[in-house]
Amino acid sequence: MSFFAHKNTELLFAKACEKHSQLDFTSAEQIYLELLELLPESSMVHYNAGLLYYETEDYERALLHFAAARSYAPRDPDVLFNLALCQKKTGRFREAILSFTEFSTKFQEDPDGFYNLGNCHRELKEFEETIAAYLQVLKLNRDHMPAMKNLAYVYHLQGDCANSITLYRDILTLEPDNSQVRHMLASLTGVHSDQAPHEYIEGVFDSYSDTFETNLLEDLHYSVPADLRAGADIFIQYGKAFNKGIDLGCGTGLAGLEFHELCDHLTGVDISSKMVEKAKSKNIYNILEVAEVTFFLKTKRNLYDLIIAADLLTYLGDLEPIFKAVTAATTDKSFFCFSTENGGRADYQLLTTGRFAHLRKYVVETARKYGWSCLDISDSRLRKEKNDWVQGTLYFMEKL
Repeated sequence: MSFFAHKNTELLFAKACEKHSQLDFTSAEQIYLELLELLPESSMVHYNAGLLYYETEDYERALLHFAAARSYAPRDPDVLFNLALCQKKTGRFREAILSFTEFSTKFQEDPDGFYNLGNCHRELKEFEETIAAYLQVLKLNRDHMPAMKNLAYVYHLQGDCANSITLYRDILTLEPDNSQVRHMLASLTGVHSDQAPHEYIEGVFDSYSDTFETNLLEDLHYSVPADLRAGADIFIQYGKAFNKGIDLGCGTGLAGLEFHELCDHLTGVDISSKMVEKAKSKNIYNILEVAEVTFFLKTKRNLYDLIIAADLLTYLGDLEPIFKAVTAATTDKSFFCFSTENGGRADYQLLTTGRFAHLRKYVVETARKYGWSCLDISDSRLRKEKNDWVQGTLYFMEKL
């Protein structure tokens, strides 16, 4: 017997599904809504409409339809799972945890339920529950790569370096060319490195883009862009009006907000496309580019008179390439302000965080080698990490 009461509704549903499969979302949506006027209690139509809105990233509307489908088909596992995904996508993590827990209780052999459950607990920083969920995933599928990577990260975050190292090594047996994992393994085992891989930086900040500003400003008490701007008053005292500035590793535009009024023209460059998208919404840059900053600078000559690099150098160990590129890309009497994280054992050192620390002596000597003199150097508390301040240095330099 047909699910639909009338032949014409069955034909309409078939047409909607066809349009949906052809990615003609506008036509499919119109037919689904028409069907729901005729069949407001159809779980199938609500479910398909939910899928359409989910695919078009309208997660709030998708949630409404999956919730309706759930009320009319409470035993359907696909409805429950997609409802939980929408709850997660819309930031309703408590509700999503309840839904994924219900799903995983009923379908204990399905790793996806436990994996998403772990992701929700991770968002809420409930790391004990996160670890338990990811371990359950790996019990069901020992080579579940997303769970392995996330679990290694959480172990690392919690200071369990031994388990984190074990997992990173397991991952490399499956993905021997994974430069991001190799970098983190190097940071935990003390292996020397000159620079974080581009793929690692891009991946970190792409995944971080949605919560970047909230996390930095509210949770980590980050103020480096504002501190650099305050320190840049020494430039203003020199009577300097900047023609063309460039914000290296611009992220979502926090430094750009501080400096854009000092420049007639401001360029922002970042390796993360998702960060650049966030920066665009601020309307403070004349040019925004997705690129690795050193490569980008190599295409410019004698162009900029202000260079800003808030936290960029913490992802670079060897500073010679960036200073060489900055020197070539800047005009005479230009200014360069940037931050570094403090280190104590070598010129530069890869830390267990995956970032680099630099000795002041090394920074100053490298800068001098490429034609820069220090106008000012000041101590800085860069951000909070596990309730302790990360100590760093702010540099304000003039091109000789």
